[in-house]
Amino acid sequence: NAIADLMRPCKRSCSVDAITKDEDNIVVINEEKCINCGQCVINCPFGALSDRSFMVDVIKLISSGAPVYAMVAPAIEGQFGPDVSVGMIREAVMKLGFRDMYEVSLGADFVSKNEGQELLEHYEAGEKMTTSCCPAFVSLIKKHYPQVLKYMSTTVSPMTATGRLIKAMHPDAVCVFIGPCIAKKSEVIDSITFGGADDAMTYEELASMFEAKNIDPEECTETLQQGSKFGKQYSVSGGVTAAVLESLKESDNCIDAKVCRANGSQECKKALLLMKVGRLPEDFIEGMACDGGCVGGPSSFNDQMASKKNRDALISQADDRGILDNLKNYDMDKFSMHRD
Repeated sequence: NAIADLMRPCKRSCSVDAITKDEDNIVVINEEKCINCGQCVINCPFGALSDRSFMVDVIKLISSGAPVYAMVAPAIEGQFGPDVSVGMIREAVMKLGFRDMYEVSLGADFVSKNEGQELLEHYEAGEKMTTSCCPAFVSLIKKHYPQVLKYMSTTVSPMTATGRLIKAMHPDAVCVFIGPCIAKKSEVIDSITFGGADDAMTYEELASMFEAKNIDPEECTETLQQGSKFGKQYSVSGGVTAAVLESLKESDNCIDAKVCRANGSQECKKALLLMKVGRLPEDFIEGMACDGGCVGGPSSFNDQMASKKNRDALISQADDRGILDNLKNYDMDKFSMHRD
């Protein structure tokens, strides 16, 4: 192979060696190893791999008159154009028939507070801790580094937190997560009884629904901000750490925790291996399986670098509300922030 590279792109992109070939040279995915990161899907030049779609199920639910609520991931800003804000997307989403739309950055604020309290407890006890927001990172721990599972945060993901919040306010709600992440679909299936999201769609699928209905978000005018700037930055590498430490700062619990910002699955593997053998110098691992964070997810509608400038400009227009001040508007006692 020194002259001709015969390794298949999907296999090369898999960081956990979950892809092999059978006796007929057909690619086989080992589900016991797969973390559902979606890299094989976007790296297959033939389109032979695809993720499961809930889009038709969601359309049927909307058509039936069910109270379907959309939950958009923080990475959505900048995906549909340089001037398309979250409020404009909410207006467009409601034109599709959704009852309402919530920002998952709001759920991220809930996670920041809860995970901050967990980190403080671990830090004072001299224990390590990892985040639990990224479903591919969580799968990586469970399937490949189960020895460090005891260090993983027990806080639910921002998606689940948002879903529980919506259902606390609207008990009959059907919650649909919309984001750039394929792994979120497996999280929905695995946690369907957790009281969070019921279905998950990608930005590509949302764009398809807009096109089918001739809805242009750029023609909408509504404004909206539900999450803090810190919650909005959950979608980039380092954003979760910044938000968790900010929540501690706002509660007068500043700590000098050393943080490992594991950006991409390879860095996550290295950090978890060090934690497994007791050689991790940092106190806290922020794990993001996609390079750059959720903005680099396999089902983004827009290229990560192309949308960065637009995203940064849109977030800069958000107000500077604090995480804890933002949460004062909601009753956290109505639902649990931990995995059941």
